[in-house]
Amino acid sequence: MEKALNDAKPRIERAVNEARPRVEKALNEARPHVEQAVNQARPRAEQAAKQAWQYTQEHEDDIKRAALRGARMKVRGPFAFVFDALQSGFSAPTPAGVQCPSCQTSNEAHARFCAQCGARLNDQEDPQAG
Repeated sequence: MEKALNDAKPRIERAVNEARPRVEKALNEARPHVEQAVNQARPRAEQAAKQAWQYTQEHEDDIKRAALRGARMKVRGPFAFVFDALQSGFSAPTPAGVQCPSCQTSNEAHARFCAQCGARLNDQEDPQAG
């Protein structure tokens, strides 16, 4: 097997050397098109980044609460009290919520499912009912 590899090595090197100019030519031809696409997409990407940053600034407490809820679901025992204490530290006003019938967690007013246990919340205005 080693002999076969040694015999093939010069042919492989020759094929690579023959292909190299074609590959370099293709890359050089593609470069202006790629640069043009990047330049066209840059303003939209920058605008999207600004909007994402603005959203995170406006909803910082909500994002922190959601992250803590997710982490809290994975922690049991005495360490869970740490997450509960941290979560109570975010005092941003929240709209009147809906209490989960299963675990009694207060959820956002528009929530359809409990953020803690995932149970379906009773919708007052369910368009499919009736």
